[in-house]
Amino acid sequence: MVVSDLVWTIFFLAQTSLGLLGNSTLLMLYINIFITHPYQRKSTDLILTHLTVANTMTLLTQCAPGMVMAFGLKTLVGTIGCQIVLYIRRVARALSICTTCLLSVFQAITISPSTSLFAQLKPRAPSYIFPSFVFFWILNLFIDINFLKSVVAIRNDTITVSVYRSKSCSSSQRESLLKQDAFVSLMTLRDVFFVFLMSWTSGYMVVVLHQHQKQVQHIHSNSLSPQFSAEAKATQTILLLVISFVCFYCINSSFNLTLYFVPENDLRFYDPVLFLGACYAFFCPFVLISKDPRVPTVQGVLKKIRGTLGPLDSSQEQQVTSLPLSQPTDSL
Repeated sequence: MVVSDLVWTIFFLAQTSLGLLGNSTLLMLYINIFITHPYQRKSTDLILTHLTVANTMTLLTQCAPGMVMAFGLKTLVGTIGCQIVLYIRRVARALSICTTCLLSVFQAITISPSTSLFAQLKPRAPSYIFPSFVFFWILNLFIDINFLKSVVAIRNDTITVSVYRSKSCSSSQRESLLKQDAFVSLMTLRDVFFVFLMSWTSGYMVVVLHQHQKQVQHIHSNSLSPQFSAEAKATQTILLLVISFVCFYCINSSFNLTLYFVPENDLRFYDPVLFLGACYAFFCPFVLISKDPRVPTVQGVLKKIRGTLGPLDSSQEQQVTSLPLSQPTDSL
């Protein structure tokens, strides 16, 4: 394994392990809220749970081929293995696009003023979440089904982990995909539509927040209503997710486009494309964890433990304070 392969393998392992840790933590948080603390449930929790599942699928399908190669089990990943891994990866990526778009649209409806057209959808918006999930799964499973026909595994005993992970299952599809104009057009239309919709609703949310800030300044009040203040913080978090997604998507799409114009034996762009394709799945859970007050912090856990132990009485406090800071130890 050359140095570049080793470096990329370390990057992939770090991205996958930390990303899975963050997404699994977030998923356990939502499951715990749904089961034991339903009063803490927010309207966007179901959407965020679905997004976390999609991100987890993306990270798992990224690390699976590389881990199989690392343990010397190359025979387990044939054409069928490549088809399954890449099909799930593409479906998970598409679900991430659709779910992020749904999150942006839902939050735009939530904070919309009563005079806007979105206000009419506000009472019924939660009832559209689950049907939207069903539609996303059917749409993306159908669109990406043609992807299975163009994936063929490349057998090479001397191939490295990094090359096998990105090259062996994807290089054989490049020429055939270009010939399937309808397939490529349908995928492009889907991505452009959802990216445009999430960008437009994000711009709308920025305008709503700006208008509300101007109203607050006009009445010479620096205090926001608790309800709108919470929604404003949630909106800022969603805007951060959308901006990061659009940035990663544009950069990754540029690298993907570059792959169609480089020689097939030039592998310099394959690892960056794969790495960038999972950056959002890695970045998303840590943004949500850092912004969600329901996630217990270290300081909060220590305070809770201290509260369960109870306060010390005066004799205990005197005994604790009278203890020496250090005691000499017997030599062995």
